[in-house]
Amino acid sequence: MKRKLLFVTPHLSTGGMPQYLYKQIEVFKNEFDIQVVEVANHSPIYIVQKKRIEELVPILTLGEDKTKLLNIIEEFSPNIIHFTEIPEHYLDKNLLKDIFVNKDRLYNIVVSTHGSKTDPDTISFQPDRYVMPCNWVAEKYKHLAVDTTVWQYPIEDFTPNRSKAKEELGLDLEYKHVLNVGLFSWGKNQKEIFQVAKLLEDYKIKFHFVGNQAPNFKDYWEPLMKTKPDNCVVWGERNDVEKFYEACDLFYFSSILELNPLSIKEALSWKLPSLFRRLST
Repeated sequence: MKRKLLFVTPHLSTGGMPQYLYKQIEVFKNEFDIQVVEVANHSPIYIVQKKRIEELVPILTLGEDKTKLLNIIEEFSPNIIHFTEIPEHYLDKNLLKDIFVNKDRLYNIVVSTHGSKTDPDTISFQPDRYVMPCNWVAEKYKHLAVDTTVWQYPIEDFTPNRSKAKEELGLDLEYKHVLNVGLFSWGKNQKEIFQVAKLLEDYKIKFHFVGNQAPNFKDYWEPLMKTKPDNCVVWGERNDVEKFYEACDLFYFSSILELNPLSIKEALSWKLPSLFRRLST
């Protein structure tokens, strides 16, 4: 009989954390009986990864009453509860006491984080194990004396057919095509690429942006879009981002704030020549 693994995630709106979770489920689904609890459904759109996860395992979305999580734990009876982000950032501390401070519990608790800003010394509820997405954040937490391991998002080995992919996306074969992937936000820093694109308007180069323009970042992307150069193409959220990695000629990583940027690993998986900014993380 398979062991049972319950993932508890703050949300499944498109982004790095849900993509990392999707890849974990894809890797572990034959080893574990898996269910996912989504604490909050932020939007009916921007749910590319949520749809993919639903094809693999059940997703239970909590309503206003978050204590329903206790009922799910009791009914599912997991061997492992894995919080995909520091749980006290999105769950009530009294609820977490019932989950963490329970001498009779038969499950182990695992916690991850996908942010670089949390001070580990401020965390009230320590798990049995941390599973971190990269070495940088694992080092930051190791002084807590909690078992800490790293599970890296994989770099895969795909064989691109760039000409065919360009044709499928309708990209002009006479142009070079530069790709940026990520939601429009100051941390992803698409503004920098717009500025570069303006300097190259006389060349046969197109800049492609795949990623949503979420309302909570409107103050960043709305004024930016008003000055968008004609050689920049904004595709919005797509469920075929891999086709862009395959088709384009250069990946431009412009971010100024990241922890474990999955887009870098996806670009490398497609053997896409890449320009990266070196970040402290």
